[in-house]
Amino acid sequence: MTIPEVRQHPERLEWVGKSIPRVEDPKFLRGRGNYIDDYEVPNMLEVAVARSTMAHAKTAAEAVPGVVAIVTSENVTDHVNPMPDFGPSPDKHTWYCLAVDKVRYMGEGVAVVAATSRAVAEDAAELIEVEYEPLEPLTDMLAALTDDAPLIHEALESNVPFHRNFTFGDVDGDFAA
Repeated sequence: MTIPEVRQHPERLEWVGKSIPRVEDPKFLRGRGNYIDDYEVPNMLEVAVARSTMAHAKTAAEAVPGVVAIVTSENVTDHVNPMPDFGPSPDKHTWYCLAVDKVRYMGEGVAVVAATSRAVAEDAAELIEVEYEPLEPLTDMLAALTDDAPLIHEALESNVPFHRNFTFGDVDGDFAA
């Protein structure tokens, strides 16, 4: 909505600045609410994510015996579609739910284990051995902007993913009116 539209139809913003009563809280505050973890479905599997222990590295994962399935950075592209990219240049790179080729931040998912219980999945995820080729991490935002900084996403050709300029018209004039 623009400021002139708000002036013409102030009733459209009658909820702004007011508390909206929450009706869902009492059952959760009393321990009677259901969370997704409370539901069981026949033949349901539980998953655990093995996460990177390095901030910037290349990965190679191995299969773990005794689980139903494991998806690693090596085969994630065979099992899932890439995530949509709504940035200004979606054709320049492809994002997946796991690191592919290299990890870009500490804790990035490198494998997903599906098992018959959460405990089995978590135990198996801990057994996954990942070989890392350590790369120089970027720990300073300004250093990441220099020309000689290592690229986190090579396809973007810069550590600045995009530039945006925002203009909002005559803000001072609208507030003065």
